[in-house]
Amino acid sequence: MGQLPPYAAEIAAQVERVASSSAGVDEQVAELFTVLRRLVPYEAGALQVLDPERYGLETVCAVGYDEAIMEHLHSPQHYQDVEQLGSGPDRGPVLVRDALVTAPEICSWTEYFAPAGFQDGIGVALFSQDGRQVGALGLHTEATDHPTDEARDFLGLLAPLIAEAVDPVRSVAALSTVVTAAVAGVVLTRGGDVLPLPGLPDHPQLRPGSAVLTAAAESLAEEEPHAAFLCHGDPETGDRGFARITVLACPSHVPAYLRAVVLLSPPGELRGLTRRELEILGLLIDGWSNRRIANTLVIAPRTVAAHVEHILAKLAAPSRTLAAVRAFRQGLYLPRSLTRSRR
Repeated sequence: MGQLPPYAAEIAAQVERVASSSAGVDEQVAELFTVLRRLVPYEAGALQVLDPERYGLETVCAVGYDEAIMEHLHSPQHYQDVEQLGSGPDRGPVLVRDALVTAPEICSWTEYFAPAGFQDGIGVALFSQDGRQVGALGLHTEATDHPTDEARDFLGLLAPLIAEAVDPVRSVAALSTVVTAAVAGVVLTRGGDVLPLPGLPDHPQLRPGSAVLTAAAESLAEEEPHAAFLCHGDPETGDRGFARITVLACPSHVPAYLRAVVLLSPPGELRGLTRRELEILGLLIDGWSNRRIANTLVIAPRTVAAHVEHILAKLAAPSRTLAAVRAFRQGLYLPRSLTRSRR
């Protein structure tokens, strides 16, 4: 790396402060653009976050571009250009003048940016600490003497901090504080994949394709903002107890591919309900009749009736309907898909 640009230490401190602030993403990005102007005196710029499941970029903030460029920023061609320039974690910022030499087939510059009066620019892919591509930053100038090589190199040092500031997973991590007893957690994506949740480890029950994550996705099928239910302990360790799953829908301001935060915690108070009673209670919540429960669990109807009486007593409920409502509100629902008695 060559000589650092003027005010390098001050710029780095400002970017780090913005990245670690608790302000909303919009506020953070607006402040970042103000700071970055000291490094690159740009006339236009855009910061976009990646939607990995739809192979596209969503714009968080864009300034100085005309309507044609704004439309292009959301096009598949722009995403392909970003990929073609190289988006690996070890790939540093790229100056337009260098990119046109190494990848002259990229036509977006001659079709959109050059006609708008831009002479040069710089782009950098943004990656989180765990190696996920978060998005991309681009700044364009109307002068040929900017961005400088020194600014390019220094922006490479700042890129991890910028990625931290705009990482949508980081913005939903605060949801995990809702369940203070959580021992594991993940972010569930629209496509059923999972992303690590900062501050919490993963868990075998929360891995892609697990029955628990399927139940978590189904619990939000009707756009409910949150849900809670029980699951059996970790089958890999032979845990015969229960755990509680809490599902919290991601807020609307984060990218749409992030669907929910899924947390695993101890089961809490089970009101003295046995394993079989919890299984039957789950079916009561689903609206099943005693006969259907008996046929499914292969037990006598009178046995089901006896279990229901015990459930009503333990929940202090005068009817099975009220018992189902109370149990659901208290997170005592064991989904049918997660019962070990399923045949």
